[in-house]
Formats: sequence, C-alpha cells, structure tokens
Amino acid sequence: MTQPTLSQALIIDTAMTPRPRYARPTTTATATLTTALLLSIAAPINAAESPATATGAAVRADNAFRQDSNESVKKEPLRINPGDKRPADQFKVDVFGHPLTIGGAYELEPRYVEDRRLDPRRDDDTANVYQDLKLELFYQWSKSLSFFVQSDVYYDPEVYTETGLDQYEAGIKLTQAWLFMHQILGSDFSMQLGRQRMADKRQWWWNDELDAVRLYFGEDNLFAELAIAKELGSKQSDQDFIDPINNRVVRLMGDVVWQWRPKHNITGFFLSQFDNSDNQNPGDLVKQSLKDVNDGDLNWFGARAMGKFKVEHVGKIGYWLDSAFVFGEETSLSFSDVNSDIARARRQTTQRVEAWGLDAGITWYSNLFLEPYFTLGYAYGSGDSNPNDATDNNYRQSGIHNNKTKLSGSQRFRYYGELFRPELSNLNIMTAALGFPLSEQSSIDLLYHHYEQATASTVLSDSRIRATPTGRNATLGDELDVVVSLDEWKHLQVQFAGSLFMAGPAYGSLEGNNSFQLDLTFKYSF
Repeated sequence: MTQPTLSQALIIDTAMTPRPRYARPTTTATATLTTALLLSIAAPINAAESPATATGAAVRADNAFRQDSNESVKKEPLRINPGDKRPADQFKVDVFGHPLTIGGAYELEPRYVEDRRLDPRRDDDTANVYQDLKLELFYQWSKSLSFFVQSDVYYDPEVYTETGLDQYEAGIKLTQAWLFMHQILGSDFSMQLGRQRMADKRQWWWNDELDAVRLYFGEDNLFAELAIAKELGSKQSDQDFIDPINNRVVRLMGDVVWQWRPKHNITGFFLSQFDNSDNQNPGDLVKQSLKDVNDGDLNWFGARAMGKFKVEHVGKIGYWLDSAFVFGEETSLSFSDVNSDIARARRQTTQRVEAWGLDAGITWYSNLFLEPYFTLGYAYGSGDSNPNDATDNNYRQSGIHNNKTKLSGSQRFRYYGELFRPELSNLNIMTAALGFPLSEQSSIDLLYHHYEQATASTVLSDSRIRATPTGRNATLGDELDVVVSLDEWKHLQVQFAGSLFMAGPAYGSLEGNNSFQLDLTFKYSF
C-alpha cells in the first residue's frame, strides 16, 4: 500500500453524498457564485508559493511520513487517495514559529448522460457541469503533532435536461478537520481525532469522510489500524440533518496489513455497524430526504491478498483477491410517494443476514511493443434464492465504499463500470481490459464488463441505470468504457471517460437498448 508524505495528506477525493435539489438559479445568482469561485481560486494562485511544497519540505525535514512503492506495506498512517495530488511548492506562512500550509484544488467536471432508463421515449437525457473548490489548511506544530482542515464549495448546475426542468445543487461542506499525533511518546502508535478520510487501496471496503477516533500501529512489515466512527452532525450548509444511512450509526472498523515478502501483502478487514436510529413504522409520513430504508446491525469480515512479481522475458504480473462475509440482522422498510416531498412508510420486514462476496483479478504488464497491459477480473456478490425464508443471502457492501482503483498511471476510475456503477450485491461481474501507458503518469484503458444477477430479481442495488429488471432473466447486459488519464503537468490532471451500456434480456422489452455517458474531469491543484 502506498505511503503518503505529509504533503500528500492534503490529497482528497470527496465522496459523493446526496444533496437537496433546487430550482435553477437566476442569471445574476449564477454569475455571483461563479465570481466568488474565481476569486477564491485566484487568491492562492497569486500567492508567492503554494502549500504542498511547504508541507513537503517540513515533512522531509522530520521524516514523519515515508513514501513507499505502491505494493509495499505502509510504514506510517494517513492513507490518502493517490489519484489526486498537490504541487511541491505550495504556499506557507509562519504562525507562532510553525508552518501553516495553505492549498487546495479546483475541479470542473462536465458530464452528459443519455437514456439512463434505457427507453429512448423517456425524457431523461441530462448534462451538468459540476464544480468543486477545496480549501485546505495544514498546520504542523511539531514533528509529532499536526492539524488539518478541508472545506468544499460546490456548485452543480444542470445546463441541459430533456424535460426542460433545470435544477442545481450548491453549498459549502466541511469534509475534514482532524488532529494527528504521530508516534505517541516515541512508540509505534499514532492517533488521529476528528473528521477524517477512511479509505482502503481499492475502496472496496470503505472510502468516506467520517467523524472518528483512529489508532495506528506500524512496524517494518506490519501495519494495523482501529477506528470508532459516529457522525456528530450535518457538515453541509444546505442540509440540517444527518443522512439516514449514517444517522446514529456507530461503526467499529479496522485492518491489519502484513507484508509477507516485498511487494506482496495480506490484509485482514473488519467492520461492525450498530444502527441506533429511531424506527420509522408502517403508516408514518416522512420527508423524502429522511427515508430510512434499512436499519441493520451488521458485521463484515474478510481479507485481501495483493501483489506484483516479475517474470523473466514476460513482464510483471499483478494480482488481487478480496473476499468478505457479512452477517447480522437488518430491518427493511418500503415506502410509497405521497408527493415530491413526503413519503409514507409501508411494509416492514426483519431478517437475518448471511452473505458473502469476492473480487479477484490479474494484470499482465507486458514487455511487448507500446508495453500494453491486460487485465481479467471477476467479482461476485451472493444472491437470495429463497426470499420467503427468514434469512437474506444478498451480499451488500458497507455503504461507505466507492469501488475505484487504478491499473496504471496516477488516476483512479470505477472498476465496475463508469456508467452502470453497481454495488456488488446479487451480482456477477466479468471484466476484461486492455491498457497502454502513455507515460509514467498517464494512461489509456479500454474495459469491457458483463453483468449478471446471481439470482434473477427485480431489485438492483445502487446502480446509475434507472430501469427495473423483470426478475425473469439474470443477464443484465454489458458495458464498454474508454478511460484516458493525463497527468503531465505540475498543477493539472485531466481524465476523460466514455461509456456505453447495452441492456440484456433481464430488462425484458428494453433488451438491446443503450445508455450513453461522457465525463470529462479537470483538477487544478494549488
């Protein structure tokens, strides 16, 4: 696993969280917000130097954090998504004799999506231009004590909708605010307190910002962390409540990484979730934004094997294997819409949960002309073949996962499909990919995904495709992705993703219909 330097502690890839929708702003309001964004960006850019460099220099001086190869066990804490970056010469000022680093990033993401309902007769084509400005403050009081704060200003207008009803999302969000104590009293233990990023290398287990207390332990070939997390309040200016998926939920989570030989790791994971939220009962009227569909006391246990080795005259072989088992008890509640703002709770069921999932694959980094790399992957989330018994065998991920990784280059993408984006639940996913390195930091990847339900069902968990399967056939369809990741500049990263989903017989009369997406992301770091 990659070990970030302290400057990389500034790297963030904010997890997507649902936000309220608003009517489209007037031209004056749009211009005012755009001006504010530009002014916010201009101030750090015009500064003498930018924050990451200052932080990097401070870290190199005290060696508080180390940068290791991607396959080695991490020697120090703070695992941050390496798909983002900050420049080495960030702006810093002296505050009470200690460095305060100021930086951040501006992200611009135009996206066009066509026929997510797989029906060309439905008016569901949309285009939006998501914008996000991150401002970050890192203060290093000493070699063993540091502070970090990150906030986001986001604006997501729909610039085109086939229905003509344009909307937007906007607000300010506190994404991180933590204190870090490194090697307490000279020991191998470190501690992080506050709102912080929790992420594993493949984001198959978790990738989210949570209010937590986290304890780290690290030796030469062994690393462990243990955290307890509970949301303490809303962090968004446009939302005065905690999302139901996190409201009064306590999470005890951790992992242990053992580097059993260079570039080969075995990791054990666990997550126990205790949902103490108030029950919503059949007949209750609730706001749409407060619908609590699932309350579960669930436990996930599993392991990961990951590494890379050389084969003479062939190249390098990379492999991974993730497996997990989930068990516990879950109460589910169905709802019917009264209107656009209010829903009525309907049927309530409580079941025992016993399910499992896995994700395995291999990548050959060849010595052929242009050095192409080839990947084969398979993922499985168990299904429930007998929904009438008292046990639910549908695997479900943690709810704080993201399913993003990188095969080459420096930027992550969604390895279950940029458009379909399913949760691994009651699902088989077969993937074949061909990639080419454009440089050490840039790449182009061509991916093919085939999707089948483990058990034919009308329920499809958390997918971007909005059509409903018939439940009479398990073959959902196929997706083709093209992902171009460019990272050739000091401040700028660019990524393009084009996706085509082709519906299978699971969608009945919609079989053969397509959905299409274009996504372009610019990230400017300062």
